[in-house]
Amino acid sequence: MAGAVALIEWDGRWLMVDPVYREGWTLPGGLIDRGETPAEAIKRELVEELGIDVDVDGVEPWILMDSAMRRIDVVFHATIAEDVDPSSLTIRTPELGAAGWFSPDDLPETDREAADVISLIKQVRAGGSRMLVR
Repeated sequence: MAGAVALIEWDGRWLMVDPVYREGWTLPGGLIDRGETPAEAIKRELVEELGIDVDVDGVEPWILMDSAMRRIDVVFHATIAEDVDPSSLTIRTPELGAAGWFSPDDLPETDREAADVISLIKQVRAGGSRMLVR
């Protein structure tokens, strides 16, 4: 199984979502559909879920491999399109209970999968590898 995840920053805060089908908050994203690139998947997911357009062109993604879960996540540092107002998020799917902007130093409670993605982001920001294997 492969997923696409986005780190989206605005005013020093990260966009997080709270899916109704699992415990804890996570970064926005979803599964990659057949025939779709990871970049296309993250753009589609963000439009479907929150109505936001993001730019991932020219962005080299980070990779999280979880052999126990048999899952690979492609993580993008995405940029919000210029015509989008980040302060007005609109949930457009019943899959999400909430969405919001959080300081990276004060993130809401996450599940293991989201915690792994956040660990990868912090690893890359500290100058480490762009890949994390669990």
